[in-house]
Amino acid sequence: MSSMKDLLLIVLLHCLTSGRGIESNPIDRYGLDGESFHLDVEEHNNLTFKRFVWRMNSNIIMEYNLKTQDVDYYKNEEKLEFDKKTFSLLIKNLANTDSGLYKAETVNDDGVVIHVVTYKLRVQAPVSKPVITNTSDSEGECNSTLKCTVENGTEHSIAWLGNGINNTITHRRSSELCLDNITCKNWPLTCYAENKVSNSSETVEALQCERPSNSALQSNLWLILSVGIIGIITPIIIIIRIFWIKHRNKKKEEYLVKTTDASVGETNQSITTEYDVVRPERMNRPTDLPPEITTIYATVRKTSDKNIC
Repeated sequence: MSSMKDLLLIVLLHCLTSGRGIESNPIDRYGLDGESFHLDVEEHNNLTFKRFVWRMNSNIIMEYNLKTQDVDYYKNEEKLEFDKKTFSLLIKNLANTDSGLYKAETVNDDGVVIHVVTYKLRVQAPVSKPVITNTSDSEGECNSTLKCTVENGTEHSIAWLGNGINNTITHRRSSELCLDNITCKNWPLTCYAENKVSNSSETVEALQCERPSNSALQSNLWLILSVGIIGIITPIIIIIRIFWIKHRNKKKEEYLVKTTDASVGETNQSITTEYDVVRPERMNRPTDLPPEITTIYATVRKTSDKNIC
């Protein structure tokens, strides 16, 4: 029993002298494969130290000297970049091998190491676009099945989404959905794939599913448009017809008046001409000429007006 107490005392003294203390749980972080990622240090303005150290899985990957304000050590200078103002670490061109525990520590003038923050970084590949296929099996448990396949992606999940449908499967390359119990109201259906760093989806419309509501709406729309057009055109045609009939009747009346006037004029002229023809004095004129015609010549002397009077 005493040996156990001594062991605990030794461990406690070691923690106090080293300055590390009990570390908090690591903070989960997810990075996209091929991209860069920042590991930040909060409250960096309150830190006092001689050296600043970043570790990956307990191995030093960067060491900064505050006095010289230079980075004394880089494990991979092309891969890592240290910010001297915020003490954050930039990891470039992430790969799966960069996944691990990253710890930030400070070392004071007495050589005491103080824990600052710990991150658990997971590098994930982006999910690829889902591919949906339809298969039929009349002898199987399901007559018709939709299969959604996601070829690429790290630790991704696949979900079927629709009206009243939410079916999620994690960490599998494909997911199947039986259509036997799917009705028209559930369409369209979407296969949604995601992980911590990316997402993608594909939607399929109804397969062999009539949508009477849409058809009825379309028919009603055409009916409304047709009735509206007829309702507008019909009064216009009626008005034009009325004006045309009135105009035609008016022209007909004018034509009849002119014709009557012309007939009356022709009748008067005929009466006048007939009257001229049947005058009695002309009818009493002898029709036979005298047997002998004697020509008499006379001289007429011009006299003045006074003599005439």
